[in-house]
Amino acid sequence: MATRQSVDHFLEQCEGALHFAEYEFNEASRQEHYDDEQFQNSQRYIEEALTDMERLYNSANAQQRDMLTRMQQQLNELKNEMILLQH
Repeated sequence: MATRQSVDHFLEQCEGALHFAEYEFNEASRQEHYDDEQFQNSQRYIEEALTDMERLYNSANAQQRDMLTRMQQQLNELKNEMILLQH
């Protein structure tokens, strides 16, 4: 079973990836091809978070799964927006 601390720490990491990706998305929306490497890195962080989440989800309790699912939805939504951006 996943500990509360490990889930909280993981969700903090996801928040960091989400904020970084949102920043890069906003910058790319304004400046187009200014910094492709950072944009791609932020997409990679989202992918890594989603992959790690799958592993943690299997050992989480119901409340933790709910929190992980909400974070997963946020990450997937931003991931899709970044894919669709004419960057």
